[in-house]
Amino acid sequence: MRDSLKRSQPQALIFTDLDGTLLDDQTYDFSPALPALKIIHSRKIPLILVSSKTRAEIEFFRELLSLESPFISENGGGIFFPTSFALPKEYSCEKVVGFKALFMGRPIKEVLEKSRKLKDNFNFRGFSEMPVQEIAFLTGLTLEDALRASKREFDEPIILQDYLDNKEIFCEKAAQHGLDCVHGGRFIHLFLGGNKGRAVEKVLDIYKQLKGATFSIALGDSPNDISMLKAVDRAVLMQGRDGTHINGLTHPDLITLEENGPEVWNRVILSILEDLRNQKLMAES
Repeated sequence: MRDSLKRSQPQALIFTDLDGTLLDDQTYDFSPALPALKIIHSRKIPLILVSSKTRAEIEFFRELLSLESPFISENGGGIFFPTSFALPKEYSCEKVVGFKALFMGRPIKEVLEKSRKLKDNFNFRGFSEMPVQEIAFLTGLTLEDALRASKREFDEPIILQDYLDNKEIFCEKAAQHGLDCVHGGRFIHLFLGGNKGRAVEKVLDIYKQLKGATFSIALGDSPNDISMLKAVDRAVLMQGRDGTHINGLTHPDLITLEENGPEVWNRVILSILEDLRNQKLMAES
């Protein structure tokens, strides 16, 4: 009887943004989150990184975090699974070095072709136009890390150079050219097709086919996280870089925090994991 109750417990999944959430938005340190990360590892809970960062950047952090779970790059442009991950048969994947990939977004070449049309009305620079030194200066990354950040496959981060230009108007104009446009922590992101929410829904569908019932948690702090937070069972909204919270998010199980970064991430995840553990113990008693 106890075994059947164990099997009936839903598979927990944690989706998390990186900058300003699991990582400190200035130092990119995650060490304050180690206590929660240790429990996640011990319980074999998939921790799925969902970021505007490139595949090369996420691979770097994935290795530091000793993760073997899938991850989502460049605002949902690509979903990458370990080669050992047995995808359901109906999913045809691309093979990239070390991973099976589902491409949700259009290639960066198409994004750049459309973004050039915006140059007639706005003064901006994208990562594709910047030397690695400029990316490092804008982000606070080392040159090595900035090189990883420059390896864009789906998403072009841009910065408006005229202080009179309005982000909302820019995104409206981008939409007229068929581009998706969202605000991240530091940059405006242009892409085509995939977004974080659609990619998370795809991963959830795959886990449900493989594992049965799931209980999904997501943590984020920026407008580009809204679709991801809406796609899960429990959403954790952290304070943004400017000390405010994003608008436009409604969720039936929402935790809103007045701080951000790995220490806060650690605290809220420990609380959620304890809650899930207590629920499991009650179900098994």
